[in-house]
Amino acid sequence: MKSHKNWYYKSLKDSSKNWHENQNDYVPFIKNFLMTLYICYQELDKRFAVINSKKITKSARIEATILNSLLPISKAEILKILPDVSATTVESILGKMVKSGVITTIGKGRNTKYIKR
Repeated sequence: MKSHKNWYYKSLKDSSKNWHENQNDYVPFIKNFLMTLYICYQELDKRFAVINSKKITKSARIEATILNSLLPISKAEILKILPDVSATTVESILGKMVKSGVITTIGKGRNTKYIKR
């Protein structure tokens, strides 16, 4: 994620050169925008594959949802993404993943979120 941020600032800097002379080049910024859009579509495609796939187990779908999340994710958010999975199943998988060290918790109680290590 950090490299994307650095690439954004570099493209912004490159596209701003000679801006005051009205001779700047927008291509670096457009390339950055298109790459960001492409990365977003890849992430969306991964999430749809997890949500729409009935071939993988509920446990595997829960694990994939957590591990593919770019931000910390709560149990409620997982239940929204996977409406056919029970809260008990999600809690069980979250507990196993925390215990095995694959994910870590952030916050307590209703504010608890999970993120990969």
